[in-house]
Amino acid sequence: MIIIIGGGITGLAAAYELSARHVPFVVLEAGARPGGLIRTEHVDGFTIDGGADSMLIQKPAAIGLCGEIGLAGRLMPTRTPRTAFVVRGGRLHALPSPSVLGIPTSLGALARYTLLDWPTRARVAIEPLIPARSFADESVASFFRRRFGSRTVDLIAEPLLGGIHAGDVEELSMPSLFPRFTAAEQERGSVMRTVSQPARGDGLFRALRGGMAELVDGIVDQLPAGSLLLDTPASGLQRHSTGWRVAAGGDMLEAVAVLIASPAHAASYLLRAVDESASRICGGVPYVSTASVALGWKRSAIDHPLAGSGFVVARRHNTLRITACTWVSSKWDDRAPAGHALLRAFVGGAHDPTAADLTDSEMVDIAVRDLSAVLPIHGPPILTRVCRWPNAGAQHIVGHRARMAGLAERLRKLPGLFVAGSGFDSIGIPDCVANGRRIAAAAADYVRMGS
Repeated sequence: MIIIIGGGITGLAAAYELSARHVPFVVLEAGARPGGLIRTEHVDGFTIDGGADSMLIQKPAAIGLCGEIGLAGRLMPTRTPRTAFVVRGGRLHALPSPSVLGIPTSLGALARYTLLDWPTRARVAIEPLIPARSFADESVASFFRRRFGSRTVDLIAEPLLGGIHAGDVEELSMPSLFPRFTAAEQERGSVMRTVSQPARGDGLFRALRGGMAELVDGIVDQLPAGSLLLDTPASGLQRHSTGWRVAAGGDMLEAVAVLIASPAHAASYLLRAVDESASRICGGVPYVSTASVALGWKRSAIDHPLAGSGFVVARRHNTLRITACTWVSSKWDDRAPAGHALLRAFVGGAHDPTAADLTDSEMVDIAVRDLSAVLPIHGPPILTRVCRWPNAGAQHIVGHRARMAGLAERLRKLPGLFVAGSGFDSIGIPDCVANGRRIAAAAADYVRMGS
């Protein structure tokens, strides 16, 4: 048997893979529900995702899994227009097209980039002439300063790339999180003339019609009865002569292999009694806390076309505390009742670590105040929902890849023990699905070779 510790999307993907391979397993989930950072609520005709609301189709693992479990017909693209904005000085500036994560990929797009003043646009324009340099690792901020000029750090890198991970671009690792960009520099000598998005009339993301929790429910429905144990935290891990023992729910469970699909800090606790060095590496992965605030209004209360997917905030060029806002009902079909709008604001992260500790009413007040400073909104929202993610956002900071290589070396000395998930080698739902299934396959192979 294989024990999977953690019932988030990584652990569930691993469980699905083992089930498909007919390998016995059990999933130990500490919480009352599976899915981890995926959560969906249905309230008064609104569909509210508390975590990620979609999947990137360029990384096909999650989309492929949806097809395998019968959800292909539930997938839907983003609505048009798909324009995203950056707030600078209280004004919305559209990201140009074509562009990738705020980096224009044509001179025409750069000329239309009103977020940047002309000297900054001129500096970006000469990026193809900047000599390529090779680094074992480098921060996002350092990469942008070298390739595009220092002004782009606050206006592009911090709100867009840092915002994706709620992190500090002076610390986040460029090759760990955005390897396409570092590869473009090394292979072609330029980001602007190399990186591009494939043209797709239906967009680059897919959501599920009933919210992302449909993915969780779809996987769980495929698992054998009794294989998912909720409210069952793993509290200890031991090696023994024929495998592993895991303490959970007052019992001692035995397995040939164990797959830890929990946050790195939880893995650190479990590994403490097994391998101090591996525990220390896991414990060194920093995490941040965030929260999302969903707000519903009658559409007539918002005097803005909301033609696009939402905005991110250039933090150093505004007094806003929110970091971003998704125009949910403009981005996806059927997320709000007819005649209503659903917005979702975000707070917290590396630059505002205490925001997730605020009360619900305090967070709602901040979100309404900041949104009203950017969008003409009249009156209070008719619906509010706060979703907190304390200590849940793994930060892949400079040196992360080297540390994970060190962890892999330690695990090679612990046969039958595996780790997977966002604290280790995965970023986002597609990566977590792919990583969970790949590591589960390795665990299955280990069990079969030993049996």
